[in-house]
Amino acid sequence: MKDTNNNKNKQNEEALTNAENSVADTKPDATTSIETSIQNQFNELKSEYLNTRSNFVNRLLVFICIVLVFFTIAIPAITAIAAYFVYFKFEEAQTQMQNNLNEAKNFAITAETSANEAAQSLKVIKEHQVKIKEIVSKLTSKDFSNPNKATILNTTLQEIIQNPELTLEDKATLEAYSLQHQGKNTEAIEKWKSIADTAKGKNNDLVARAFFSIGYLHNEQNEKDQALSAYDQAIELMPTFADAYMSRGILNSAIEKNEEAIADHSEAIRLKPDYAEAFLYRGIAKLALKKHEDAIFDFDEAIRLNPNSALVYVQRGVSKSALGQHKDAVGDYDEAIRLSPKFAEAYMNRSAANRALNQMDAAQMDLDKALELAKEQEDETKVDGE
Repeated sequence: MKDTNNNKNKQNEEALTNAENSVADTKPDATTSIETSIQNQFNELKSEYLNTRSNFVNRLLVFICIVLVFFTIAIPAITAIAAYFVYFKFEEAQTQMQNNLNEAKNFAITAETSANEAAQSLKVIKEHQVKIKEIVSKLTSKDFSNPNKATILNTTLQEIIQNPELTLEDKATLEAYSLQHQGKNTEAIEKWKSIADTAKGKNNDLVARAFFSIGYLHNEQNEKDQALSAYDQAIELMPTFADAYMSRGILNSAIEKNEEAIADHSEAIRLKPDYAEAFLYRGIAKLALKKHEDAIFDFDEAIRLNPNSALVYVQRGVSKSALGQHKDAVGDYDEAIRLSPKFAEAYMNRSAANRALNQMDAAQMDLDKALELAKEQEDETKVDGE
């Protein structure tokens, strides 16, 4: 048994020895093969890594190129588009701003123009108010016969009364004037008397105008004595009242006190050298006294001061006819008729002058025209009386 076991051990040891020797003999070849395999694998890995890296680098380069292309082409294009859009909007905004600016300028110009017009209108209104106050402050009943003042006052009487520039006395004056305008002369006289009483001792000029107006209204009603008394009081209160002298002179002529009339008109002319009406009525007073050459002198001066008075030409024509200057008289009547085509007295006097010149046809035509105009005026008076 023991020998058997020993034999087996020997056999095992020999087998092991052979195996080791076999391994020893094959070891260099295996190592070389492994190294080669590893090298190959390494090379493959390296090649794969390099390929992968190369692909990555290529993709990176492509991306970079794309980015560069985007920044070099796309961004400028987008920037240009954006800039154009911004520029377009800026231009539109600038145009709108310019339009708004122009509109603002136009509005400012319009506003300035309107303001200037308003200021000018206000100035005109104030000037008108001052002018009206000036007229009213010197107003008398006689002014009712003045076409210019009558037109101003009659058409806007209520408006004038509301004028803030007017005093209570001015408004009372207008009320008296309004009564006269309505034909209520008696009431107007009482109103003027009330004004005189109120202003007495405070405003003698106003009192004088009140008495002057009272005199005028009395004269209109053919109340000569009362009129003369009122004019006397007006002159006493205001010795420089040229209108009062002239009106008293007319009244003196009406009651055939022509010398006194000449004295009154002369005083009016002294106070007011350009008083055409005073020259006219002084000439009429001289004519009544048959002082025709002196009368013609006054009529000439009246015409120089006021060449549009038909009455002056008629009166001068009368004096010229009285001196036998019929042809010159016809010339005066012609001018009177030119200025006042419905002046019946001018036709009547021209008829007489033509008759004196033996112009019978012309004289008859003028006479017919004078009668026709007299009839028309009579009819108009009847209608007004109704």
